[in-house]
Amino acid sequence: MITETIINTYGKNQAIDSECISIAFHRPTGSNPFQVNGIPVEDGQTLTISQNVGDLDMSKYIITFQAGAGVNECYVIKIVPQDQKAYIK
Repeated sequence: MITETIINTYGKNQAIDSECISIAFHRPTGSNPFQVNGIPVEDGQTLTISQNVGDLDMSKYIITFQAGAGVNECYVIKIVPQDQKAYIK
């Protein structure tokens, strides 16, 4: 399977569809705290969720920011099949 990487930045509470092989949520150092489906991501850390070979993650992930002195910033990195539509039914 040929894959590609998609990187997006989020700054508000929202739900995102994964539709990927692997997804990572990165919190830059000094940014406001946030949770992904209730799991807190620590300052400067990354929460990564991967699937078994050949499986796609079809979950919906909810990013929820908490108050803080910094900015709301969450980098979401997805590894997806290059021909994603062929794998999603």
